[in-house]
Amino acid sequence: MKLKENILTTILSKGLILLLNFAVIVLTTQLWKAEGRGVIAIFTADIGLIAFFANVFTGNSASYYFSRFSSSKLATAAYLWSFLVSALGGLFLLATGQLQTAPFVFVVSTLLGIVTFHNSLFVGDQRINHYNLITLLQPALLILCMLLFHWIRPQLGFYCYFLGQIVSLSALIALSTALKRRMGIRFHWDFDRACNRQLFNYGWKTELSNVLQFFNYRLTYYMLAYYLGKGSVGIFSIGVSVAEASWIVSRSVSLVLFSNVLTQGNTPTSRRDTLHLALLSLGVSAACIGAILLLPKSLFAFIFGPEFGEAKRVVALLAPGVLAVAFSNVLDNFFSAIRHLNVLLVRSSVGLIFTLLLSLWLIPKWQMDGACVVNSTSYFMSSAVLLLYFLSGKSKTDLDIEGER
Repeated sequence: MKLKENILTTILSKGLILLLNFAVIVLTTQLWKAEGRGVIAIFTADIGLIAFFANVFTGNSASYYFSRFSSSKLATAAYLWSFLVSALGGLFLLATGQLQTAPFVFVVSTLLGIVTFHNSLFVGDQRINHYNLITLLQPALLILCMLLFHWIRPQLGFYCYFLGQIVSLSALIALSTALKRRMGIRFHWDFDRACNRQLFNYGWKTELSNVLQFFNYRLTYYMLAYYLGKGSVGIFSIGVSVAEASWIVSRSVSLVLFSNVLTQGNTPTSRRDTLHLALLSLGVSAACIGAILLLPKSLFAFIFGPEFGEAKRVVALLAPGVLAVAFSNVLDNFFSAIRHLNVLLVRSSVGLIFTLLLSLWLIPKWQMDGACVVNSTSYFMSSAVLLLYFLSGKSKTDLDIEGER
């Protein structure tokens, strides 16, 4: 009963988050057009890439070890690691000439790492409502802060988005810290090598898989920016965002399933629940994509601006791959919860091979259509790998377990 209740509340929360993120997209496209939206898309992609490295200590590993190590040991490792990887990411951007965004990337990445860590502890303790509250407030506060900065200093342009991220994430850290104290959790400095080693042993494979998967999803942004400019990235990113919005149920049930399987383990019941939830995710996502494709092209142009009418074509071309991921997202979290992380590495590696090879061929040839075909193919092939492993039931627990002995 608790599983169903958590799924329903999470779907509701994700639905509201979807609407708020949609509002963010509309506001940024209307205020700063395709060029500004392109800058923001690259910025969020950079943040996402750094987040994968930060999540080695702040993501699923923190959830997994919540009951095995003290929260202070986990927090010490997570805070230090978030600062370190964010600093390295910012320095890399400075070295590559991205002077306008590098300082903001450093600050936002550090804050986001801390918020992610707090949320991971909520998941590990099965306090899904706390997790939903923080994730729901994140886009809501971003909109509020972004519009406030735009109202006070409109000449700042898309920098209002960056400043809004900083203020909203800082507020979420304060709130999540208060919630932790109500749970009786207070952090203090406690550096523990054994804890850090276990976090790293679990986290690096999960996040290496996620980094590879990130490039499966977002390498086309950088390729389009190189061949066609940031304006094309802005238009393409709108189509991607609209298509990926259909993952609302998939992401909701995946989160709850992960928390549930952490305690339940790899049992016939958990595998049956996983398959049923994956099929549910596929069905709902198919209905969402179908509804989106029924919308006229003119509506996209009306909502996002005249430059974004082609976003509907992006959604149509991405649809097969997006539906495949809607199914496999649930399998992804199942394998992560039972520590079959090698499966995720194989999945991401297969997808990245297709992404790299097809990007170099199709994007110069078909431009934005080529980017759509690249993403859709990568989504489909990586999802097929997860399904084959799940049906075979032959995946083996990785060598991470050796680190615990």
